[in-house]
Amino acid sequence: MKDIFEEIVGYEDIKSELRIISDMLNNPDVYKEMGVSINNGLILIGEPGTGKTTMANCLMKSTNRNAYVCRKKASDGEFVKHIVETFEIAKSNAPSIVLLDDLDKFSNEDEDHNDAEEYVTVQSCIDEIRAADVFVIATVNNARKIPRSLLRPGRIGKKIKVHMPQHNEAEAIVKHYLEKSDRCKNLDAVSIARMLSDESCATLENVIECAAMKAAYSRQERVEMKNIIDACLDLVFEAPECAGHLSEYTLRKTAYHEAGHAIAAEILDPGSVRIVSIRETEEGDYGLVRYFRPRENYDNAEYYENTIKISLAGKAATEIIFGETDMGANTDLHNAFDKAKYMVDNQCMYGFQNWIEDNHAEYVAENRNHAISMVMERNYIEVKKLLVEHRELLDGLAEALLQNVTLVYSDVQKICSSNI
Repeated sequence: MKDIFEEIVGYEDIKSELRIISDMLNNPDVYKEMGVSINNGLILIGEPGTGKTTMANCLMKSTNRNAYVCRKKASDGEFVKHIVETFEIAKSNAPSIVLLDDLDKFSNEDEDHNDAEEYVTVQSCIDEIRAADVFVIATVNNARKIPRSLLRPGRIGKKIKVHMPQHNEAEAIVKHYLEKSDRCKNLDAVSIARMLSDESCATLENVIECAAMKAAYSRQERVEMKNIIDACLDLVFEAPECAGHLSEYTLRKTAYHEAGHAIAAEILDPGSVRIVSIRETEEGDYGLVRYFRPRENYDNAEYYENTIKISLAGKAATEIIFGETDMGANTDLHNAFDKAKYMVDNQCMYGFQNWIEDNHAEYVAENRNHAISMVMERNYIEVKKLLVEHRELLDGLAEALLQNVTLVYSDVQKICSSNI
């Protein structure tokens, strides 16, 4: 028998939970004999485009129940009537399922006023069908808009958080979309997944479709990696091909600046660079580097120290090569100072004398600022030394950027493996 949930690519943990709920709805007597109280509802919470509605549809298809979908399409008064009618129809045709799609869009009220008429109506309807065999599924982007009373056990008590696709999931989703077309064979799915790390399923699909459009316009026989890269830069990083034209000198400085970031990242955190480019963005920034780091590596001192070094590496590389102050490192400096402040002030990693309870205590603020400056100075000296020691690699990556404009994960790995 076909497993309906295999339509969902990745998300194995969520699919396991959905299978249990499906089995509970299809075989309620088995669970009742075990003393299990049958859940009345499920809410799927996640960012737009993560596949919540697809998951809900799979759950509905996996049962033999009548399914009714409620989305906001009418004005407020008419919509409240629609909610009531949907639940009445579901009750009269039980066993059934009601899908409240985009429940947080049911009302225009903000999250501080979540007692809107629409939510009160949903809550009343759920209470009225409690004795009937009606299961409720809701999807939301912003769960804070939903009243807590609606999310308690007995109403929509079961919560599943749908996260952005993680590394392995993103790779599986990319492969799934690529395999849909014979024109997308032999593409580097690993590098594509790294480029699109932490992006939604909808964005992954949209990038691949945009790449196919570019290939069709160029009358190519098949989609190539350059199409994927261009589509990713256009849609995700807002750096279209027509963004601007830099002088040769500015391009060279940009190449060394971005290469500095990338080299420091690869040495301190191997395999972390997912894309590096010297293309100008729509906001007027020159170049970009994006990293992939597993979340479990976030909360330790080494991570924060390395992040400061990586943030300062662009400035360091420019000043090593050109012997002048890098005037394009403002954002990098703010990022580095924020991390240094977090270490000194929030975590007291350099002594309790830097803790500020009273913002008017000038001597404490002076200690803190001195400690932050020392953290910045030390990491800047260390990353400069690191880049000087790997000067050949820095030159190689900068030249590759000048030649190719954009490098993806596999490109960076190839350059680094031959030099580190």
